[in-house]
Amino acid sequence: MKKQKGCEKRYVFVFNTSAIIVLQELGFVDLIDSIRRQCNVKIIIPQAVKNEFLRSSSQIDIQSNDIVEISTELNVHAIDVPQSLGEGERHAIAIAYAISKSSSESVVFVITDDLRARKTCKKMDIKVLGTLGLIEFAKRYGVITKEEALNILERIPSTSLYVTQEVLEKAWGKIMSQ
Repeated sequence: MKKQKGCEKRYVFVFNTSAIIVLQELGFVDLIDSIRRQCNVKIIIPQAVKNEFLRSSSQIDIQSNDIVEISTELNVHAIDVPQSLGEGERHAIAIAYAISKSSSESVVFVITDDLRARKTCKKMDIKVLGTLGLIEFAKRYGVITKEEALNILERIPSTSLYVTQEVLEKAWGKIMSQ
């Protein structure tokens, strides 16, 4: 991992399960902590996302990992998020929405690869990044090198994340131009 270039803004990343799973499959789940430390990004993993991991056969132990803040204070049912989304997606979107409406000091993103969740974020005017966008962010701010970012992109097709070759090439081009 590379030294920090410095983030010019204060960021909050609210994670859904999907991006964490892909990073885990790539052996890069520690990228979340590196982004947190090197860019001073506030990382939030909602309780509902934690519960999804506890119910699954995933080996990631997010409860004991100091990179997360488990958010339980917010009444996510008071925010109109489509019930057709999974519980983790709904909670991540509701938390990001509440934070973005209450604070103009931070740029808030939902981190998800779920297409329906991403569309919901756009409708609710919430910024969203997927795994590829997170890799681009890490490269842009010097958390990882260009070579590390390209290596991760090369391995994306071996994960559970479905992306087209066109999307991968677009991400490749963005990283190459940074």
